[in-house]
Amino acid sequence: MKPTKKELKQNIKYALIREHGLGLIKFFGLDPNLVSPVDLCKKLRKLENQAHEITTRLCNGFPDSTPREAEQIQDHYEKMLDHLEFKLRDYLERNQIKKQFKKINAIFINGDPRGYALKLDTETIKYFEELGEDFPHKDWGGFGIIAPDLTSEIEDKVNWISSNWKELTTGTLTDVKADLMQRGYFVC
Repeated sequence: MKPTKKELKQNIKYALIREHGLGLIKFFGLDPNLVSPVDLCKKLRKLENQAHEITTRLCNGFPDSTPREAEQIQDHYEKMLDHLEFKLRDYLERNQIKKQFKKINAIFINGDPRGYALKLDTETIKYFEELGEDFPHKDWGGFGIIAPDLTSEIEDKVNWISSNWKELTTGTLTDVKADLMQRGYFVC
């Protein structure tokens, strides 16, 4: 029976969040007994949203303030960003099985509000890719995206599955169907 778009969306959302969380757990060497992949992604997404809000405020400036007030406000927000970065690194460090400081220290907050705030530098990504370790999400510049918004990816997958349901269930895409089912996108 063909799942509804709502059911597909919910299943795919959970599956993608879980996959990203598992990728982060593996990359950062986190203890899977202490960290749930879904809870990890929720926590990181919350930090991402907070950091993005602050970087947007910093970018917009403080036009209604005197130069001195603007400087104080900017200092306050920069301290908030430092605190968020510390909080993220501390959380990951506390939950690691094997300490991997190079990976943790490569985390930074991107000050450009047009992109994601919580990132991993490109050099670290390249270094560990050469060792066979992939980072779950990267932007076009090769930076690691720690807490991506998966909404568009979810919509794309829902639409693709809905459009190709007949081929998935009649046998022409059975290998794809098996993969999608294994990933938890739907159950037949």
